[in-house]
Amino acid sequence: MTFIAYNDKIGLHHMRAASLFSIARVSMKILICDDEQTYLNTLHIHVEEYMLNHHIPCTVTALTDPTKVAIDTAVFDLAFLDIQMPGIDGIALAKHLRQNNPKLALFFVTNYDEYQDEAMDLRAFRFFEKPFNANRLYAGLDKAMEYIDGAYVDIFLSENGTQRRVIADDIMYVTRDGRKVSIVTKTQSFCTADKFDDLCEKLPQLFFYPVHKSFLVNLHYVERYSYSEMLLTDGMRIPIAPRKQSAFHKFWFEYLRRR
Repeated sequence: MTFIAYNDKIGLHHMRAASLFSIARVSMKILICDDEQTYLNTLHIHVEEYMLNHHIPCTVTALTDPTKVAIDTAVFDLAFLDIQMPGIDGIALAKHLRQNNPKLALFFVTNYDEYQDEAMDLRAFRFFEKPFNANRLYAGLDKAMEYIDGAYVDIFLSENGTQRRVIADDIMYVTRDGRKVSIVTKTQSFCTADKFDDLCEKLPQLFFYPVHKSFLVNLHYVERYSYSEMLLTDGMRIPIAPRKQSAFHKFWFEYLRRR
């Protein structure tokens, strides 16, 4: 699913126009869980206001009891979690929610900073301290909407004379060997008639990067990165071309900052 968000400053949120993209408007499912009712209510108001101003349909579930979330199988697109709560902490709750939706856009809200390492391990978008700053909240939501836009784009690829639909974020990397172009996802690898350079344009440039003339990588699957090489979560080692190392180094830390 893809959301087109309205931004008061720049009009329609930019999205690369291509007939290969399948666009659907559905209601975004949002969870807010905080055992302090005052903060819960304030955050609820701001989130709904943001979604309304950006014309994004949504359903917000606001709870003070994290155990109700932990025993549920509901799937959310976006979650705001307090870290220190009775019964189950926000870190454990986030891991549970990620099992239901690995693409969950995650925010942590807390008065404590000792959990930041664990929060970053879960690829949280922001770590808000109480009382939170509304402008920082809106900036974080802007980045989350960009991620959700890109992660759920359906892209159609040509394979053996047919069109095959693939969710962009399921692609780990694209590689080429001469004229042969291969797509590697989390579960399989297949050849495509699409050109490598065309895929570099089609796939979301927020988290896909051409680190080498033969490799376009989804940074969500990078397990470890050095200046000249990256290790993906499936064990694949991909070189970073010498002439791209400096630019990618900057892009990598900007990517981490957004996360």
